[in-house]
Amino acid sequence: MTRRSTNKVLTPDVVLKTSGIERLYLNPLPSTRTGPLYNAFSYPTKISPEAIALFIATHTKPGAVVLDAFGGSGTTGLGALLCDRPTKAMLDMAEQMSAKPEWGPRTAHLFEIGVLGSFISRALCSPPDPIKFASATSELLKRAESLIGWMYSAKDPCGKEGVIRHVIWSEVLICPGCTRETPYWHASVRREPLSLSDAFCCHLCGHRCKTDKCVRAIEAATDAYGDLMKQRKRVPVRVYGSTGKTNWTRDPTAADSELVQKIIETSLPDTAPDADLEWGDLYRSGYHTGIEKLHHFYTRRNFIAIATLLGLVDEFDAEVREALRLMVLSYNSSHSTLMTRVVVKKGQNDFVLTGAQSGVLYISGLPVEKNVLKGIVRKAKALTSAFKVIRGSRSSVEVHNTSSEVMGLPDATVDYVFTDPPFGDYIPYAEANQLNELWLGTPTDRKREVIISKAQGKGIDEYQAMMATVFKEISRVLKPEGHATVVFHSAHTNVWRALTEAFLRSGLTVKAASVLDKVQASFKQVVSEVSVKGDALLLLQKTNGVKSTISSAEQLAEAMLHDALMQVNHVVDPQRLYSQFVGRCLELGIEVRIGAKEFYAKVERRISVSA
Repeated sequence: MTRRSTNKVLTPDVVLKTSGIERLYLNPLPSTRTGPLYNAFSYPTKISPEAIALFIATHTKPGAVVLDAFGGSGTTGLGALLCDRPTKAMLDMAEQMSAKPEWGPRTAHLFEIGVLGSFISRALCSPPDPIKFASATSELLKRAESLIGWMYSAKDPCGKEGVIRHVIWSEVLICPGCTRETPYWHASVRREPLSLSDAFCCHLCGHRCKTDKCVRAIEAATDAYGDLMKQRKRVPVRVYGSTGKTNWTRDPTAADSELVQKIIETSLPDTAPDADLEWGDLYRSGYHTGIEKLHHFYTRRNFIAIATLLGLVDEFDAEVREALRLMVLSYNSSHSTLMTRVVVKKGQNDFVLTGAQSGVLYISGLPVEKNVLKGIVRKAKALTSAFKVIRGSRSSVEVHNTSSEVMGLPDATVDYVFTDPPFGDYIPYAEANQLNELWLGTPTDRKREVIISKAQGKGIDEYQAMMATVFKEISRVLKPEGHATVVFHSAHTNVWRALTEAFLRSGLTVKAASVLDKVQASFKQVVSEVSVKGDALLLLQKTNGVKSTISSAEQLAEAMLHDALMQVNHVVDPQRLYSQFVGRCLELGIEVRIGAKEFYAKVERRISVSA
């Protein structure tokens, strides 16, 4: 039977206009995870500034006031700056989306309770002269090299002087048969082809066991400040370096151990903070054993390196100082801690380096110690490119490091809102960001963090109440004719109900809905027990004339599944379809009563019936 295309449900009963801003909501909005602005700083659930700029320029006219009530790392501010300096990619996106943006300067207000997010926003949205920044970066690295360059020295396999690129460390397993120790590296790494085995045979007693069933060795140690502690035992197992233009790799040597001992005997810089970590939902009793302070997340070498760089930053002129600090911190938690790791990729004959997983504080069995000085060089180039894109924009961005529950803006003064609220218990931002915030000297006050958190004693009721207060403020400052675009993601019906109640009680209703189609899913989206592809994109306004003959979530789900299966040569993507389903529920004023897991089961049943 030939299937025919139908749009009975995907087009609402009250047909949206096909001109103006509503064109943006007729198809999924692509949001890439590339480009100098996106790559300037790693931050969870970040959205492409270019995509946001297109929305701002289509919803408003030049001179408009734009608001982000959950500012994050400042991408809405960057979008406002780009409105006055549209890139070719933005122009192409506008053409593809059939949008009619009006480019020109805007004024943006960003509210962000997080210390790190506010810092990133201010630094990125007030870019220094790229030439002066590049010059200052070179000088900073020159001074750092003279002070600590020796810490990354190493001889190559031929005995020539070289430089460490990175070192792979390994946890140590205890054999359940003989209780002898074996590095995880030796137990799991296989060559030809490269792989990580989940089982090994003890070379001492012959006992065969699963690596994940082995107890990890714990050792007593003295930390960087002389305090006794217990930690997971980790040993260096592979050294990667370069001599001139030649890269090399080898096993650790006695000279490497001597260098590590020399570093241990080196005094810490005055700028190195002896700061306690505040653990919460991200703590795991296994790989976080003994990690109670900031410096426990680092090798001593990299802890000294970050402290030295940030101390030197204070010596530079105020014009470039915050940008230099941003550069160091942008490399810090993503690449300089024990959370950096290696992965196996098909077709590769050696491990591939990758940074820390965003939004979590995970430490793998094979953590990597990177050369911070070499890494900063690459980060400097990326930031210089980012500053070139937005430097000279006539738009202005004001960052407010405070809760958006009380904004302090006058009534009815905001033309447009673009915001990306916290997704319930999705990511505990303050806990995840503390590895950078403790270097800034002030961690986020978690009392006003809008989140569902068992550690903080905040359930769905507390989350909904705080969200309702924020949306009440959004409604108050929004002009009568203004609009708000809200990006949201959840697989849980109770979280969707909390969001819905929050904006409905504030007098806002859904006018249109679409999907923000992220090209690459975040780590949390990939590993979630029930994941959802894409984020719902909701257009809110102060009035809503949408009426529908569909009255229940069950009825809508069945109709959408019917239409999806009737598409010609169409493969149903359950995750993306669920995002569209949630958006249509909210657009039609229907309570989201079906969770992602139940929806996927419906899809599976319908596909099996129609096969």
